[in-house]
Amino acid sequence: MLMKRGAVVGKGFGLVILVFLCWKVTARGLSPEPAGALLAIIDGANLIFHEAGHVFFSFFGDFLQYLGGSLFQVALPLGLTVYFWRSEQRASASVTLFWSGENLANVAIYIADAQRMELPLIGGDHDWNYLLGRLGLLSQAESLGRFVFVVGVLAILFSLGLLIGDVVRTRNEAQMGQ
Repeated sequence: MLMKRGAVVGKGFGLVILVFLCWKVTARGLSPEPAGALLAIIDGANLIFHEAGHVFFSFFGDFLQYLGGSLFQVALPLGLTVYFWRSEQRASASVTLFWSGENLANVAIYIADAQRMELPLIGGDHDWNYLLGRLGLLSQAESLGRFVFVVGVLAILFSLGLLIGDVVRTRNEAQMGQ
């Protein structure tokens, strides 16, 4: 019973942190400006997975190599979400789904910048300038960035709903065990 109460407190604390991060992500919008230290740490980790995606997808041609960075940084936490959901670890699935949504919001900034190319980059080319240029969609970069940002925020909000449901379920189980 004490363990269930601890789980409720831990999940509740995690929920508070994710609500705070949700506010930071939505307040940042498509601005490339840093949104605080905690989000900067997460974005630093995202960058590592982004760059790893370029390496992994380099075997599949130029287009997929350019796409691979953004694709991998979103797909990795999404794959973890599927794993945790199937393992019935709802809180963990919620957190990794939040991470996927935050990554989508992060990629949206990159997409929206494709035509302006004002973001400081660590590598050579601008992935989304290349990708949207090849697709003939470069003039739509801002609109596509906004769309991806909305999808990211919706994923974040859905993940918060899942976590709230898990906190309530865990709390009810703890109360029934009294």
